[in-house]
Amino acid sequence: MNSKPLEGKRILITRMKSQAKRFAENIRGLGGEPVVIPLISIVPPGNQQPMIEALRRIEQFDWLVLTSQNGVKAFFSVLEKEKIPKEWLTHIKIAVVGTKTKQEVENFGFQAYLIPEQHFTAEALVDALLGKIKKGEHVLMARGNLARDLLPEKLNEHGLHVVDVVAYETKLNQEGQKELIEEINNESLDVITFTSSSTVNHFVELLSKIDWKNKLKSTCLAAIGPITANTMIKYEIPPDVVAKVNTTEGLLEEIIHYFRRKKE
Repeated sequence: MNSKPLEGKRILITRMKSQAKRFAENIRGLGGEPVVIPLISIVPPGNQQPMIEALRRIEQFDWLVLTSQNGVKAFFSVLEKEKIPKEWLTHIKIAVVGTKTKQEVENFGFQAYLIPEQHFTAEALVDALLGKIKKGEHVLMARGNLARDLLPEKLNEHGLHVVDVVAYETKLNQEGQKELIEEINNESLDVITFTSSSTVNHFVELLSKIDWKNKLKSTCLAAIGPITANTMIKYEIPPDVVAKVNTTEGLLEEIIHYFRRKKE
């Protein structure tokens, strides 16, 4: 078995720089060359007051739902900034969308009570929550400004009291536009990875002034999960690879399988 199955492959990472390091290290470990061009940036919301007010009455909530690493970091950042004692959270059950979010919660000294068993999506989290949560309980969600409405809508339908606050905002990062256009025009990338719908949307927006679709014909397009894949399909760039486990490690595993199949 080849210990460097991605040897010589140039792989574009589009996620924000602070989250790209581990992904890039894993690519190098597999023999690939990571090309890091962050297409998104994460900033505090324009209005943090709803988040602050929810945190000040955190003892009234039975559940805290966190759907991304960014959401976890933003939540605990405001908690610390507002000098709200962590002891106020000891009663609360924390539900997370996936293993990376779970690890981030643990970094702040807490344990996730609930995580979907297989697919790390909002749909899977809804199913997991509805199997545990009781009608009439109070749920706090701290999510990004672009998060889908599915989660709060489904929980509200089942008689839960949901407060959904914006913990962070996802913005277009234009700094790498010139480099991205050069890479696409040169057709020098073997793989382009998309780790959220935002990375897809911003990729398309930054390339809007060039004829880019025809330049991707020999490039492997990789999506971290079904939601990201659907966004790609919307732009008529269907993925060649969709991770079965919605993590960057799961994504790399499927990329390796893709190139092995091409050799057969």
